Amino acid sequence: MTVARERAILIPSSLTMESRDRRESTLRIGQIARAAAVFRYNRIVIYRDPEHNDTRFIEMVLRYMDTPQYLRRMLFPRREELRHVGLLPPLRTAHHPLNSKSESLKIGEFRVGAVVESVGSDGGVWVEIGVDRPIPLRTNGVYEMGQRLSVRIFSRKPLAAEPVDQKDIPLYWGYETEAAESLEKALQPRQESLVILTSRWGRPASPQVLQELAQTGKKRNLAVVFGSPARGLDAFLSAKAIGRYEMINTIPHQGTETVRLEEAVFSSLALLNLMPMED
Repeated sequence: MTVARERAILIPSSLTMESRDRRESTLRIGQIARAAAVFRYNRIVIYRDPEHNDTRFIEMVLRYMDTPQYLRRMLFPRREELRHVGLLPPLRTAHHPLNSKSESLKIGEFRVGAVVESVGSDGGVWVEIGVDRPIPLRTNGVYEMGQRLSVRIFSRKPLAAEPVDQKDIPLYWGYETEAAESLEKALQPRQESLVILTSRWGRPASPQVLQELAQTGKKRNLAVVFGSPARGLDAFLSAKAIGRYEMINTIPHQGTETVRLEEAVFSSLALLNLMPMED
């Protein structure tokens, strides 16, 4: 299924503030990545929470999870911060293929690759795409060693690929990660999007509300915003700004005093997935 428009999740840099250690933090971030992949969101924005700014670590784990397994050692050298990533479940999306045999590749097949050799615009560019050997890339551009890109197989004999823009891939192709200095700044380029603020103080979600949101969001990008574990969205947005967006309670009648951020992300995206919006 084509994902033609942006579907974004906006989470605070304080996602990990209640974690006991890096192991628990890693698992929490992994749940956000899985939720994005399950419900086909193609961007995760981390906005800065001054009370706890773990942006760098959150972004690193998210990028690691979105990277196909065959490129991880190359793009993520061993580091202490990633010691617990082996506990994370795979995304199992279309850009994380299990097949590793070059002879089974088909013309038109898409892959995520990384440059393993580049000697300029008039020389050779070779990319690792997770098969038994690097393959040549047809391009007039200049690429840097280790640069990640999406490619399309255009020849089998000899095996070769060409670069392709991610927006031209008719499949869910993972998510991109973005960091923002504040929630206000993260929302500035999304003024024309359908922006949904998730809050227990919002109007309860119902079939009628979802239908209304779907009508409002036709042919628009979608951004779903979550508050921090300690504070609601009113701590990050002015009352005037909040009034510009849709505030929805996606977990009405909750049975617990609080809902963890990662739980809210999964629950909210599952509910919003019922909106009959066009892709």
